[in-house]
Amino acid sequence: MSSNVQKVVVIQDASRELSTVKNVLHGLELKCGDRVILLGIIEAFRDDSIFHPMFCGKLLKNKTRLHSSATINKHKEDIGEEIQKKFDQYISCDEHKQILRMAKSLQIEFEIKVVAGLLKEIAVEYVKSVQATHVILHRKVKKEWNYFVKNLSCGISKMKSNGNIKVIREPQENEASALPPGLVLESTSNPESRSLCSFCVNRNPLNGINKRFTYAELQLATNGFCTENLLSDHGRKIYLGLLNDQSKVLIWEHPSATIKDAEFNTEVRTLQDIRHENVTLFLGLCTEGRQRFLVYEFVCNGSLNRHLSEKSKRFTWERRLDIALGAAKGLEALNRARIYGSMRPSNILVTHDFQPLISYYGLAINQYEALGQSSETTVLKTFEYLAPEFQETGIDLSKADVFSFGVVLLELITGRKTIEDTDGQTFLRWARPLVRKKKYMELIDPILQDSVDLYQLYWIIRVAEKCLNWDPKSRYSIKKVVMALRDVINRCSVEDFSPTESELMAW
Repeated sequence: MSSNVQKVVVIQDASRELSTVKNVLHGLELKCGDRVILLGIIEAFRDDSIFHPMFCGKLLKNKTRLHSSATINKHKEDIGEEIQKKFDQYISCDEHKQILRMAKSLQIEFEIKVVAGLLKEIAVEYVKSVQATHVILHRKVKKEWNYFVKNLSCGISKMKSNGNIKVIREPQENEASALPPGLVLESTSNPESRSLCSFCVNRNPLNGINKRFTYAELQLATNGFCTENLLSDHGRKIYLGLLNDQSKVLIWEHPSATIKDAEFNTEVRTLQDIRHENVTLFLGLCTEGRQRFLVYEFVCNGSLNRHLSEKSKRFTWERRLDIALGAAKGLEALNRARIYGSMRPSNILVTHDFQPLISYYGLAINQYEALGQSSETTVLKTFEYLAPEFQETGIDLSKADVFSFGVVLLELITGRKTIEDTDGQTFLRWARPLVRKKKYMELIDPILQDSVDLYQLYWIIRVAEKCLNWDPKSRYSIKKVVMALRDVINRCSVEDFSPTESELMAW
């Protein structure tokens, strides 16, 4: 490890005792001045007799009751009391005294922190906030090690059942905590740092990113641009390629051979600047003669479009919420780069871990301008992903994207609906009356009927309503959408929403 002061965070669910820390103090090479923090996380839970908005409520045979804002705030107080109770238990036990003696003899600092929320998300946020150099995962937290690998750059280890510590990854030179929230550390000298899927383990090309490929390289990668490697030919040709280092990539052929080099290079620079865990990574380009190709990382498990249509039970409620939040964060990153018009299920790709990444193939920074001549326009209008004002001039493009995201969010709740499912109506014409009349149970995808968290369902539909407002000025900003979805997932009350008791009793 580094010769500088170490900050080691031991992460465990708060039901565990302090024996983990003693194993850490014995198992790590700690030196004077190092700091060890035990992070105990109280997970969400539920009481069958009443519904806890801060926690998890499942659909039961007996109707579960939702509570008003006053009740929500009361349970926030209960969470605070639970945190304090667990902290007091930790510091009053004999093991704590033993650990303090061990820490004193080693001349290191030791402290305990107790928080409440979703294990992996709140743990990553805390690790970044303290700029930890190493984390140690215990018990069921270690099952989420791949999530920590993707979202942290510090060293990561897991505690084995025999008390030994197994290193998963040594610390990287640059800490993820130095980056803005949601951004992933990328380096042309270390492109393999981003491994998208724990199942496929497809990595970025070992020869770096922002590369200029030769036409011969791409021709070889696609076996001569053969039809077997052609993934899409709907107004844009996209090929699957296999580079010499065996990394898979997607190769997009630019349809316009008349684009000027200066314009092409300017827009490519915009693509090069985007580094986000929920946006497909631009790897390089090819500009030989009249040829124009863009190369992106390969995302292994198809598009959201496919998963909505397949109606698989593996497409769970939790995974849908994660996809919603990830897609919103990716959209926020694209909007910061002033790239608009990519929000629809066919452009949201997912890994086998169901991590969403928005694809934005092409150089049209404003995709809305290209829709008038696109063969996709009819499809888009059928599923109503376009904001009602999209053909007007001077529109707020980010708010138009928020409308599109609202449709996607609603589809994540309902599943893909055929024209028969909607009684011959378009999707939004079918869904809006049910939303307005709060007939939420009729909206839920039948596959999810026994697994939906009622509290999350209520609030996420309210978020969708805010996105789908006809008036762009009344819609949420994409930043507020991200904040609201994070609150929904963590079961916190969402700002601006104060349902009355009569509304909630209607369930």
